[in-house]
Amino acid sequence: MKKSVLRSCVSAASLAVMTVYAMPALAQDAAATEEAVDSLDEIVVTASGRDKTQLNSSVSVTSINSQLIEDFKPSSESELYRMIPGIQVAGTAGPGGNSNIAVRGLPVATGGSPFVQIQEDGLPTVLFGDIQFGNNDYWTRFDASVANIEGVRGGSAATYASQAPGAVLNYISHTGEKEGGYIQLNKGVGYAETKVDFRYGGSINDTLTYHVGGFYKSGRGPLRADYNVSDSVQVKANVTKTFDDGKGYIRFLFKYADTQEPNYTGAPALATLSGNKVTSLKPFPGFDGRKGSNYSTLNQSFLIVNREGDLERVKMSGITTNAKSIQNQFHYEFSDAVSVDNNLRWTEMSGGFTAPFFSATRTSSLIGSTLNGQTVASVRYANGPKAGQAYTGTFYNSNTNVRTNIRDIGSFANDLALTGKYDTGAGLLTARAGWFYMNQKIEMDWHTNKAFSEVSGDNPAMLDLFNAAGARLTAEGIGGFNNNWGSCCARDYELSYTDNAAYVGLDLDNDNFVIDGSVRFEMLKAAGWTIAGSNTEFNTPVTYNGVVTQIPTITADGAREVLNYGRNYTAWTAGALWKVNGDTSVFVRASRGGRFNADRQTVSGKFNADGSLNQSGVIPSVDFVNQYELGLKNRGGLLGGRYTIELTLLKGNFKRSDYEPTKTAQCPNGGCVIDTKYKSSGAEFYGTYRNGGFSLTANATYTKAKRAAAASTVYTRADGIPDLSYTVAANYDVNDMATLGLSATGQTSAIDGAGIEYPGKAVFNGVVRVRPIENLELGMQVYNLFNTFDFRGAGGITDLSTSPIVLGGAPALGRTYTASIRYSF
Repeated sequence: MKKSVLRSCVSAASLAVMTVYAMPALAQDAAATEEAVDSLDEIVVTASGRDKTQLNSSVSVTSINSQLIEDFKPSSESELYRMIPGIQVAGTAGPGGNSNIAVRGLPVATGGSPFVQIQEDGLPTVLFGDIQFGNNDYWTRFDASVANIEGVRGGSAATYASQAPGAVLNYISHTGEKEGGYIQLNKGVGYAETKVDFRYGGSINDTLTYHVGGFYKSGRGPLRADYNVSDSVQVKANVTKTFDDGKGYIRFLFKYADTQEPNYTGAPALATLSGNKVTSLKPFPGFDGRKGSNYSTLNQSFLIVNREGDLERVKMSGITTNAKSIQNQFHYEFSDAVSVDNNLRWTEMSGGFTAPFFSATRTSSLIGSTLNGQTVASVRYANGPKAGQAYTGTFYNSNTNVRTNIRDIGSFANDLALTGKYDTGAGLLTARAGWFYMNQKIEMDWHTNKAFSEVSGDNPAMLDLFNAAGARLTAEGIGGFNNNWGSCCARDYELSYTDNAAYVGLDLDNDNFVIDGSVRFEMLKAAGWTIAGSNTEFNTPVTYNGVVTQIPTITADGAREVLNYGRNYTAWTAGALWKVNGDTSVFVRASRGGRFNADRQTVSGKFNADGSLNQSGVIPSVDFVNQYELGLKNRGGLLGGRYTIELTLLKGNFKRSDYEPTKTAQCPNGGCVIDTKYKSSGAEFYGTYRNGGFSLTANATYTKAKRAAAASTVYTRADGIPDLSYTVAANYDVNDMATLGLSATGQTSAIDGAGIEYPGKAVFNGVVRVRPIENLELGMQVYNLFNTFDFRGAGGITDLSTSPIVLGGAPALGRTYTASIRYSF
């Protein structure tokens, strides 16, 4: 075993061992302990037949409750997913989202989460997890209305959900069965951020329950931007009517969200490079990514040339979302043998992605270069206290100011299922048949400006470039409109995707075993159009400080690409489970799921003039994922307490073909098709332990992920995937008066697209909650207790000529304190 893997294993194991041996002998009633911990008795409701406990389900499934999430205090939605085994994500993209979410060693080839579906109450928020500039982690926020998040990996995720061959992550709402709620005020300590969480639910009468919850958040964030980068509100409510005969219910769910949250776009760092390994990683002088960011009041707004061809000033607002949805759930049991379920949601949704991307580049490379057809002779501050002075920094930020206007990403979805149960004498046979429909709109326009700014984590200024005659070549640090990534990305499109899926499943269950299988028939259609820019630039005059500068501009004026095609394909899964005894089960499973390649196929030359797929576009229009699993689930007593263990051995493979608009190691000039194939093997683990007031939860994912070019048989290590990632959380309740908690999330090393290996580390978090009087709780949470500088394997080398070298990436937040006060009622 590699030393880095061993060190991380020891780190995780040490936390678990220390907390176990630190337990005082305060074991309480064993029956109460067992009831509190045994999640294996919970019914699986996500991507399943909905009538099996976790112990007796032949799939890998984990449920994490809201209290565990609050104790862990994740810094972003994606870091929350690190609590679920099998999900591999850096978690450093920030609260706005835009994370690359991998699963079980199946990497993300170009961006987003192509094989992972995020659901709210059983329906996807967006049909595709890797919509360009619309990843699925934009549209869902954990809040007080959520009771638990259930994660199903592999297996039935491929057949009971669409576009989710890797995993389904389902946010399940409180529905008011238990009377009560709370209001909680959270304040940043040492930084300006305020958040209010609230929820309340209960009964209106014997057959009617309700629940409402949500949050409000505002502030400059833990990276201490000089203006409010967070300004968000979300409210979710539901009401449930149980039928008088007790055979079912009808539920209406409502959601309103208007959010603005930052996307952390990276920071520079210093390090030593030995061969292809990065060591001695430390913050860059003047820009410590643990506590500083590229968001600046000096770039708080900027000009774009909009889709009408006019100059427009837009706010640097990070990732914004606006969503309104109405959902209806219906369940009715016609008899003990036959039942029907229907789940329907209409969503009106839009948003935007507006961020200052970061990439440190040597300033000396600017002098003598050509911009706007002229030679750059000098660089000066464009604004701020040094406006007009020469810029003498060794590095500047050469990356884009990007604005994507997500005009419409709304949808309509419906999932209808009929279930029948029959006693065959050899066991209970359950048949389930259903039809899923979803229409997904994707309408956007992209604006990627060529931009120049100072490298600083404290209100960086914009930079203007000048020729030898003193003529300014830029305006407010902008050197081009919509042209930073070339003509491909001055893009405007209106797309619509319709997914019809018929599915059927059979399940035979007796006292000794379960055998099940299911098939899903996907029928997808794509319609709409895309227009990219042409290769012809024109100049847009911009007046800044009384001077008119001609700025090169590209607009979406190229050839119209029409989409009018469909693809049908089949997904399947089969599994068997042996009930060893009442506390142990063993299962095996094989599955083949598909993922439709949606808007990432556009602007790639894969369509005929009539909108049909040409020969190069048919095969990559669907990516298939094959997975094989062998699992063990067990529970029992240990040292006077109770434990649960879930262990799954894994193997999988898939192929990908995507158009990549940006510059990467695989696409050095930007705007190319990347054809790759991947395979992985490994294991995932999830365990819990409770003894009196002490509780411990741990998960780990170990994978060997490899990649190869589509036509090659030579596999190399896949980038972005650590061999081992893990999360451990321990809590101790001192009677009803206080709770002490410690958690850690970490990983071993990972490589970037160029094969450079970055070290893996663990970030520790702590929580203290005190209840001085009934219904009142005071809390203090600390994220990154030891202020660890951790890139989590996401980076790229900027400059090899210095010692130490300069590189860039997205570090985890530094030590961050949050105080809270909660009143329960």
